[in-house]
Amino acid sequence: MKRVFFSLLLVFGPLFAEIEWAMDYEDALIESKESGKPVFVMISQKSCNYCFFMKSQVFTKPKVAKFINENFVPVELDLESDPIPGYLKPYGTPTFYLVAKGGGKISRPIVGAARSEAFIKRVQKELEYIRD
Repeated sequence: MKRVFFSLLLVFGPLFAEIEWAMDYEDALIESKESGKPVFVMISQKSCNYCFFMKSQVFTKPKVAKFINENFVPVELDLESDPIPGYLKPYGTPTFYLVAKGGGKISRPIVGAARSEAFIKRVQKELEYIRD
């Protein structure tokens, strides 16, 4: 019975991939320093349809969740209820930023929604920018 369960888990586990969001921005910065990974910031708001699209249609894709989890410390900030650092300027929602480990260099803003492949490509481009 255990073999069947673990076999099913291996087959269907990737279908339920989730991004492992940090609790808040300060925790994300601390984890970034410890892990050496940059912070992936999503600035959103509850009434944002594009934010909902990203959360329900893009971030739930195993390839996207794996990419984000392996390369970043992700954190979501709600425009209406979370403190947004002054150097992260939301240009509408969603707005995404990459912050180099420890809060150093900051990427250009990634604004709006995109399908999985296009989003990953855009984030990779900004990742190269903050690593240079």
